[in-house]
Amino acid sequence: MTGTLAEQVFQIGFIVPDIHKGMAFFKEKLGVPEFLFIENTNLQDETYLGKPAPLSQHLAFGWCGDTQIELIQPLSGISTYSKFLEHNPHGGMHHYAIEVADFDQGAKDMEARGFKLVQSGRHNETRFGYFDTIAEIGALTEVVYLQPEERAFMNGLKSKK
Repeated sequence: MTGTLAEQVFQIGFIVPDIHKGMAFFKEKLGVPEFLFIENTNLQDETYLGKPAPLSQHLAFGWCGDTQIELIQPLSGISTYSKFLEHNPHGGMHHYAIEVADFDQGAKDMEARGFKLVQSGRHNETRFGYFDTIAEIGALTEVVYLQPEERAFMNGLKSKK
């Protein structure tokens, strides 16, 4: 196994029943200056438990210092998002995310540590996968490869605060 995956933690993800209320909470109560809101997203090559999973969700991205906050409101399809909301109707922390330089290697590293991939997908060249670490920490671990343009765009949002 290569190095430590913990060096690249950059995001905490929350599932919310109402994304607008979630953004309002983080802005008004915690001081997140701004969110990028993406309505009704459909990503590519999405899978859930190893099978194709056409999903739709609202997404929002904001920054708390150097930590990105992701808010996800599931709209359609069965996924870790919809299952989480089924068990936690008020929402809550769903995952933390690790950025990797090579998605396939990051996924292999997580599997070598004994964690199963439960959901995955991509947006253009950006790839992500959620690994089941619920028994260990009560949340999923996401491994993400951000294509350079997307990383630059997200970092640009951080600098606008």
